[in-house]
Order: sequence, then structure tokens, then C-alpha cells
Amino acid sequence: MENKGFLHKDELLQEAMTEFADKGFDSASLNQIIKRSGISKGSFYHHFNNKEELFLKVVERSADEKLAFISRWIEERGVDSRKLGLFETLELLMQGGIEFALQHPELSQFLLSIMKNQELRSKAEGLSPEYYDQVFDPLIKEAINQGELRSDLDPEFMTKIIQYSFMSFGELLMDSYKDVLERTMLEEQTSQFLEFIKHGLKDPNASIDD
Repeated sequence: MENKGFLHKDELLQEAMTEFADKGFDSASLNQIIKRSGISKGSFYHHFNNKEELFLKVVERSADEKLAFISRWIEERGVDSRKLGLFETLELLMQGGIEFALQHPELSQFLLSIMKNQELRSKAEGLSPEYYDQVFDPLIKEAINQGELRSDLDPEFMTKIIQYSFMSFGELLMDSYKDVLERTMLEEQTSQFLEFIKHGLKDPNASIDD
């Protein structure tokens, strides 16, 4: 039902993101979101059916912004990700994610709050796994073909392991650095996480640089 063109759309989505991140879905006040964004209730219900539809739109837009940021960040470095191995690609994605978190802390905290909150995560679960499957599934299959990963494990299983490891790692970072996102700490934690993923999943006979 949502229409792309209406006044104060950005304000509405920004206020909604803040409200959902601070209070969770059930406790978030739609009236407060509408009031602070400067639109009328009539205008809101012309574009959205209910609070849940607004929430899903905020999640979708936030995830799209993060993906677009990381894509631009990679392109600006002149890196052809198609020529990288799985672990190099994962490292690049996580480095881009760190830059996103540092430059857009509020948006990053909102996305992490969804992982942290089972209530929010269950409402957004139709969006997140689909993205992770699209990103990781072809990477995993190619890594198996290239001998980077163990061929005795099911590709779908490894995709899910990496998917949920990424989600849990994001939750761990949020718990550890709730108030301050500092580059050195994030890079150190990311390096340790990648070492865990690499040596837990790689083919014992594969040659992967440390």
C-alpha cells in the first residue's frame, strides 16, 4: 500500500526507526511517530495499513541503505570481489560493515537491535534470511568448487552456519560496545571472528593464507 511519493516520508521513517529501536515493536507509539514526523494520521493510513507495515518498510530501507553503502565502499577501493576467495570476500564485507557502523551509528544500532530482540527479529525474519541466502549461497558453492571449503558438509548447512554466525556476531558487538563504536576494537573483534569461521570450515587440505 505504501506510496513512494509523499511529503515527510524520510522524517516518518527516521522517527519510526528511532522509536522501534528504543522501545521495541509492541511498546513503540505510532501516535508519537506520526506526531514527531509532522504528518497527519490520514496521510499515514493512506500510505500504510498499520504499524507492522511501517516497521517492515523501515527494516527494508535500512538494510538497503547498508548494502548500498558497502557496495559503494568496495567499488571506491577498486576491488573486483568476483576475483576474491570466500574468506577474502567475507573480510571485505565486514570491513565495509565496520565503516557503515562508524559513519551511520544510529542506523547500524537499529539493524543490530533487530537481531538482539526476538520480537523484532521474528517480524523481520522474512527479509533477513532471504538477503543472506542471496549473498552467501553462491559464495559457499563457489568456495566448495574451488576447494576452499570442506566438500563433505552440506552447502545449505554451511550457508546457515555463516548466516547465523554473522547475526550472532553483530549481537555480540552490540552487547560489548553499546555506547561507543571504536574502529580498533571492531577490527580486532572482526579479525578474531573471521579466524574462527576460516579454521572451523576450511578444507584441511586447502591452502589459505593467514
